[in-house]
Amino acid sequence: MSKEYDEITAFHYAAYRPSLHSRILSNFFAGNSKYALGLDVGCGTGHSSIAIVAYCKKVIGIDPSKDMLQRSLAHPGVEYILYDRKNLDFANDQFDIITFAGSLYYAKSQQLLNEIVRVCKDDARILVYDFEIPLDKILQLLKVGSHSKQPSEYDHQVNFSGLDQKSITLEKELSQSFSINISISNLSHLLLSSKDNYTVLRKKFGDGDLYIKVSQKLHTVLNSEKTAVKAMTYSTFYSVIK
Repeated sequence: MSKEYDEITAFHYAAYRPSLHSRILSNFFAGNSKYALGLDVGCGTGHSSIAIVAYCKKVIGIDPSKDMLQRSLAHPGVEYILYDRKNLDFANDQFDIITFAGSLYYAKSQQLLNEIVRVCKDDARILVYDFEIPLDKILQLLKVGSHSKQPSEYDHQVNFSGLDQKSITLEKELSQSFSINISISNLSHLLLSSKDNYTVLRKKFGDGDLYIKVSQKLHTVLNSEKTAVKAMTYSTFYSVIK
């Protein structure tokens, strides 16, 4: 079942992610800046990697999931590499920008931070960010409310706090909240990109094409082609000192 979940998550991640990456990046990088090389750690299907191309001549996206990388979005400015969760297979002093888009929670360690500093150039920038779109009200409309899920320990605001940060300097922390409009089709993809949501929705609607069933039910309960959802973003910006 774990393998099935990975494939399903990758499919729906590739199909739709909210266009928040560029919005977050613009808070920290100037539109006319163009760095040589960027690294996106935990790139998933590539939405976050492609967003960095606006600021880098070339971007490398790494991820430990073959399923995610097999669904990655092709772009001439991005190269995808499978990551073994150990050492970063890059020479010293390579990268100008490194980003973690919703991935640091799963990877945070002193070893990783040390590796990040090693492959960064002096004065490189590290951006750790994530976004949260609470869907409890949508799940309740589908009659699979949040009580159906186990409490999550996931922390959207995770950063490098608690680690030895002698080689990085905290430059800025930013939290934002705003509303985004989303189509029913994309809302269905967003719901099903979560393994927890997939579990309760499949239990509710049974076998068959779950995406179609969820989309049809959402059209019925919302009586619209679009709806507004709340998005919250969390970002921590560092510079590297060598």
